[in-house]
Amino acid sequence: MVHLIGATLLAAGCGYLGFQAAETLRRKSRSLRQMAQALALVEGELELGSPPLGQLLERVANRSAGPAKRLMEACVQGLDRLDREDFSTLWRRQVAGLEELGEEGRAALSPLGDILGRYDGQAQREGTQVVRQALEKLAQRWEEERRRQGRVYQVLGLSGGAFLVILLL
Repeated sequence: MVHLIGATLLAAGCGYLGFQAAETLRRKSRSLRQMAQALALVEGELELGSPPLGQLLERVANRSAGPAKRLMEACVQGLDRLDREDFSTLWRRQVAGLEELGEEGRAALSPLGDILGRYDGQAQREGTQVVRQALEKLAQRWEEERRRQGRVYQVLGLSGGAFLVILLL
């Protein structure tokens, strides 16, 4: 009886690992999409006018979700310390903490801190658009990866668990 319970738990654990690997791919794609949507909001705000940086980030944070909301809120709070840390450094530090975007997503997003608040509205909008498009392409690539590899991870987890159960019994 104990062997059967142990085998069942082992199979379930391996299956869980496979499903978690597939979920990680989905989360990364969703996080990149959320960030791209927030950057689309930044573009829209800049198209309507050139609001002060704090106001721009606050408006976008209020209408964003996930890592985009956290990034914008952290940058709004960091604006109080501009006498000790410039915005570009603040932005890069906050982007570096967004693990869910992956290394490529963070690398694409980091340079935007050099543009926001420094140039006229048109240049900021163009820079934001370039970064948004890069994030959308990256999200699309992760979605394709999830479609191709997600099922493989799930099946490998389940079949690996079944294999271990057979070995143990």
